[in-house]
Amino acid sequence: MKAKTRPFKFASLVILISGLCTSCTVSDYFNASTSVDPKESINVEQANQQIAEAKAAEQARIALEKQQQAEAKLLELMVNQPVQFNSAVAKIYAARDFAPIWQDDVAKKQFLHEYAAFVASGISRSAATELEAISSTPVEEIQHDILLTDAFLGYIHYTQKVPDAAQSWLYSQNSYKAEKPSDEIIDSWLSAVENNQQSEFVNSLSSQNHLYRETLQRISSNLATGNTKSNTELYKLALNAQRLRIIPSFDNGIFVNIPSYQLNYYRDGNLVLNSRVIVGKPARKTPVMYSKLSNVVVNPPWSVPSTILSKDLVPKLAADPSYADRASLDIFDGSGNKVSAYSVNWSQYVNKKSVPYRIRQQAGDNSALGRFKFNMPSSDAIYLHDTPNHSLFNKTDRALSSGCVRVSKSDELASILLKEAGWTMEKKQRVLASKKTTSVPIQSSNPVYLYYVTSWVENGKVQSAPDIYGYDSKLTAPSYINWTTVQKYL
Repeated sequence: MKAKTRPFKFASLVILISGLCTSCTVSDYFNASTSVDPKESINVEQANQQIAEAKAAEQARIALEKQQQAEAKLLELMVNQPVQFNSAVAKIYAARDFAPIWQDDVAKKQFLHEYAAFVASGISRSAATELEAISSTPVEEIQHDILLTDAFLGYIHYTQKVPDAAQSWLYSQNSYKAEKPSDEIIDSWLSAVENNQQSEFVNSLSSQNHLYRETLQRISSNLATGNTKSNTELYKLALNAQRLRIIPSFDNGIFVNIPSYQLNYYRDGNLVLNSRVIVGKPARKTPVMYSKLSNVVVNPPWSVPSTILSKDLVPKLAADPSYADRASLDIFDGSGNKVSAYSVNWSQYVNKKSVPYRIRQQAGDNSALGRFKFNMPSSDAIYLHDTPNHSLFNKTDRALSSGCVRVSKSDELASILLKEAGWTMEKKQRVLASKKTTSVPIQSSNPVYLYYVTSWVENGKVQSAPDIYGYDSKLTAPSYINWTTVQKYL
């Protein structure tokens, strides 16, 4: 006889849900209820999941309600003063019953000093507005503290992202748009506050580059003596100070100031090599970037970049295919087959962006890369290299390349790096003479900084470099910078 189907019963589940405030679990309940008919039992795992979801939903509802209350209170407190990061700031202060955070006067002074320097650079109109609000709000009021925190969040994001965004942010006015930093770094800051380490945290966001600090000191001195007649010069120094802040102290690595046409190689704080360089022409600028050397290539062939192929080589080959032989160029079709320059109708590709051929120049004394290439990861395919035409290093204006950096003393740089890799000078000469292409991994950590600084202070003197790319030519001190307020904190 077919068993009678009994309806699903929720009595047990209701009892369990009503007891969520206790420490009992569903499994405890069913272990104790041995008399329950298995046919009336419910899926324990499913019940636990439903209860967990119900608890999570309730917790989310409570959190949302608290957040809305916090934002409402923040709005009430800051009725005439807009807050950039309303949600984050409300959450931060609600967790502290709206008690002040900036109790460490040293940390506060450090931050305002750096923030005033940032404002003086002109790259953020909103930061200038925020500094004015901070300055005009009585320090004893909670509103002052809230404005400090709001500004600090934007400053944190700036310090974290500016090394990668320097090319976008540091070469035009009002180019930085503040964003909320990650929750992880906000939590790190608040943890530092709780552990009386706020000053250390604020200091960690600054730059230790001595040229950055010397430049800020000069701006501060000029403002303190009332020398604000040359605001444009002060502004230029402040802007270049921000460009310097992304560069570490000159202790280890290769540093190339693009407009100075100079490369400096430091090891353990000592200048090991100074060399003239050739950088990208204004139409093909060398980018501001950071990378690390990965290997030295001795007798490097040159794989012609697509831009140079279409703009430079195609017109030459169209006019005279024999140029390929004179320049030791190997030409490959789309399938990788080597073809003769005479078999290609180059004229059809003049002024075309896409050319269905790949060209590689053979290694040798006449190679565009010279005898050495210094590779480093770069999204722009930028690297350091030698050149067969060393007479160009005697020019004053050396913005002549297609973007890569040509090094006058490339042989000396290669010798230093190859020696670190265990090569003798005799081995280097043998490999050079063989014309064989040889790649040698870099053994030591060699960061490479390509930066663009046109005005700075070094050893108490203002230094300058030509603005070869015109980044500064149209920049005047923005009207939204209040130099009196900047001087107050700088």
